[in-house]
Amino acid sequence: MKILLRILFLIIFFITGSMTLNAHPAWGIVIDAEANIYFADIFHNGRGSVWKLHKNGTLELLLKDFHSHNVSLDHDGNLVTAHGEQHHTMVRLLGNKVSDTIYTSENFEEFNGGNCTYTIDGDIIFGISNYLWRIDKDGTKSKLSDFRFEWNQTIFSDGEGNYYAPDIGRDNGAVIKIDKLGNSMVVATNLISRLDREYDRHNDVLLGIGKDDQGSLYIAETAGKRIIKFSETGEKETFYTSGGDWFPNGITFYSGEAYILEVKMDNGYEGPRITKLLKDGTSEVIFNYDTHKNPVTSGSSKNRDEEELNLIWFYLGLALIIIVVLLLYRRLNIPASHLRGGN
Repeated sequence: MKILLRILFLIIFFITGSMTLNAHPAWGIVIDAEANIYFADIFHNGRGSVWKLHKNGTLELLLKDFHSHNVSLDHDGNLVTAHGEQHHTMVRLLGNKVSDTIYTSENFEEFNGGNCTYTIDGDIIFGISNYLWRIDKDGTKSKLSDFRFEWNQTIFSDGEGNYYAPDIGRDNGAVIKIDKLGNSMVVATNLISRLDREYDRHNDVLLGIGKDDQGSLYIAETAGKRIIKFSETGEKETFYTSGGDWFPNGITFYSGEAYILEVKMDNGYEGPRITKLLKDGTSEVIFNYDTHKNPVTSGSSKNRDEEELNLIWFYLGLALIIIVVLLLYRRLNIPASHLRGGN
């Protein structure tokens, strides 16, 4: 039985460890005309949540058990987001209710909800199979450009017909620009920090992209725990560095100030949180999921204690199943000598 328990512990350790290490945080954050903040979060409420942080500080759960990486606003300022697991479904919300399904498919090659954005012109842009693709308002799918990506995970549309997408498999992390005519160019390279450890191809990545009113671009780089500011002519500098065990994963701008989505993953998960960078260069944390005091207005979200309790029951159930399987296997594992007719 001691051997069985050790095996059980190892199985649970590797399952939980792999779930934590291999889960990329969501990078979607956007602000509407009334200064309400919308952001995606894949670590709470089942497979994930989409939240609205009202201007007055009230947190509202818009979607739960919804695995969204990105959020966008349509031409009328309505929220658009997509689920990216099992079925890939993009929806539009009016207020806090889903008003319509823009596109859905169970084939991620047809539409990848895990790596997509929605433009103000009503086009869906997504990445799969080394290329970026467009689905227009009529549902017609076409290749956005002939540029071949080595490894792309996010896409940003600037509202002017330009698209920016990182390629972490090229030039130690690059950003590619594709204009409205499908012309492509590499606008930044060598963006991924090299640390005093082995390069982690899965976690040392480039995530959310933003653009300010002056046309400067910004991207979250996880290895260096920083936001990089760069131009289309190749200049780059560190714009912001997260403190402690926090990582920046998304950025947006409102009234000339930056809003950075962050998570904490190195020594236990925490967040997400939102840090605001003021025009004078100072910063303040305006929201942290784990310390937020205002109630969730939808009444459909789970608090951290409920989530941890459900997780405990899940792993206890998993442990019981594994024990039963191992005991049955041991009982049915007849010695080979009996099969040979031995004594």
